[in-house]
Amino acid sequence: MQETPSDVEQYLDRVVSALRDDLGPDLIGVYLHGSLAMGAFTPGRSDIDMLAVCAAPLTPERSTGLGKALDAIPRPASGGDLEFSLTTEAAVRAASAAPAFELHVSTHDEPTVVDGHDRPGDEDLVTHFAMARARGRSLFGPDPVEMFPEPDRALLISSMRGDIEWARSSSAAGWEGHDQPQAASMAYQVLNGARCLRFLETGDLGSKAEGAEWLERRDPDPDVHGLLEAALVYQRGGTPDVPDAHTLDAFTERVEKALRLAGARLAHSPSRRNRAFVQSTKPRKGD
Repeated sequence: MQETPSDVEQYLDRVVSALRDDLGPDLIGVYLHGSLAMGAFTPGRSDIDMLAVCAAPLTPERSTGLGKALDAIPRPASGGDLEFSLTTEAAVRAASAAPAFELHVSTHDEPTVVDGHDRPGDEDLVTHFAMARARGRSLFGPDPVEMFPEPDRALLISSMRGDIEWARSSSAAGWEGHDQPQAASMAYQVLNGARCLRFLETGDLGSKAEGAEWLERRDPDPDVHGLLEAALVYQRGGTPDVPDAHTLDAFTERVEKALRLAGARLAHSPSRRNRAFVQSTKPRKGD
């Protein structure tokens, strides 16, 4: 298992301390997920992905204040921007295509602090919750398996598809402010696509690097191997020769198609139709 840099561990401790100081007994848990939790962290390339769960909603003022406090914590010298979301326990437990959130902090984006009130939710959280359950690490509070329910496969596939579609449509513009925006966009599409394909076939949730290694063994196509090699060069801190746009677009379309087909099969499966019918006819409180 990759050892976490000491300055990153110190940073995690400061984030948890800030959350405990602000939320007190309302803080239920703090979780590390993503590359750092899975031993695939590359300083200067990888984000520090964190989730926190609280007992009750925050006011917009308190949410924004907490976000600013987290943003003010100096990032580790070895590198790594914070990607953080705070949600309520009710939002974690609800089966939603776009779970509600109290606060999002992304130290490499503008605005850095996003208050979740009056927003439609965040479909990426479906994937984040699933990753935290499967491969996450508790920094405070219950074990991730106790905190995060077993994900709904259809909602998870929809979340993955939305992320791939965003990355494809945004291209380098979605990575403005990052090192080598064009290469960053390419690497994200390729590596995230690889781990999506791995999930669809095996059910395993893992890191981008694990997805790339799996696909390299499974697919003999030299164009795919070229994409994976270039993406991994960037992910590991190098400067790759960016493959041509047609090759990248063909691969991303392949991933989108696989996700669409998997989602359609689930939507038409008898077990899912029956479950949806039961849920739709369940009486509401007060009926």
